[in-house]
Amino acid sequence: MVIKKTRAAYVLLPGKQWLNRAGVALLVTFSVSLLMMSKSGNPAAERIRTDITDIMTPVLAVASSPMDSLHDAGTWFKEISQLREENARLQYQNAQLLQWQTAAKEMEVENRSLRNLLKVVPSQKSTYITARLVSDVSGPYVHSALINGGSESGIKKDEAVTNENGLIGRVITVGAGSARVLLLSDINSHVPVITEHTQEKSILAGNNTEWPTLSYLPATSNVAVGERIVTSGDGGIFPPGIPVGVVTSVEAGAVKVQLFSDVAKAKYVSVVDYAF
Repeated sequence: MVIKKTRAAYVLLPGKQWLNRAGVALLVTFSVSLLMMSKSGNPAAERIRTDITDIMTPVLAVASSPMDSLHDAGTWFKEISQLREENARLQYQNAQLLQWQTAAKEMEVENRSLRNLLKVVPSQKSTYITARLVSDVSGPYVHSALINGGSESGIKKDEAVTNENGLIGRVITVGAGSARVLLLSDINSHVPVITEHTQEKSILAGNNTEWPTLSYLPATSNVAVGERIVTSGDGGIFPPGIPVGVVTSVEAGAVKVQLFSDVAKAKYVSVVDYAF
């Protein structure tokens, strides 16, 4: 069966070749005739050429559509690639702007804290050094704090330490680049104070709680709840007039004071060198 099919193919091959050659010859003859008729100005040639153009134009339009589509697709992919690159660039810029925004907000908070800190410097005779709290003072048993300034910054022992709300404590030990501050709540803290309204002097004594007490008040004391307490300046360590706290209770001779300064929330402090 395979041999017969192969022989038939060999028999038909010369006939197909003849038809192909005949078709090419006819097209060449037709093209030459059409060219000669056009040169001679024959109207029939122009009409035939017009008819052929009308027939071929839709065919060429259909044939060119895939190429146009491929070109449009290429342009689309290029634009998508450019959009992805632009999106990545904008995301990077947005991340940078968010970082700068965060930094700016932190600087704004610190700047506000430092501006408020200047308000509690009581006297032009006092000089002060700004430092930062570097230890956690939020624990119930923590009554001292470390600051990142020491003798190299000009800080000395027994100098008063304040923040933007009022007195925090005093320096008890000084290193080259650090110092320890005894807080007002510590049981070893004793600060000479005076009441703003009644002008009664006493000692603010720490008791390891959030409410130090007033000691050595006169028997005829008229201190009442709500009265503000400030430093008296006695002893030459603390400048006079630094806000300390407000009286919250007067019971059985015990006068408790709520401190103005919340050390757990403080970031910056001023170490005051009081020249009395």
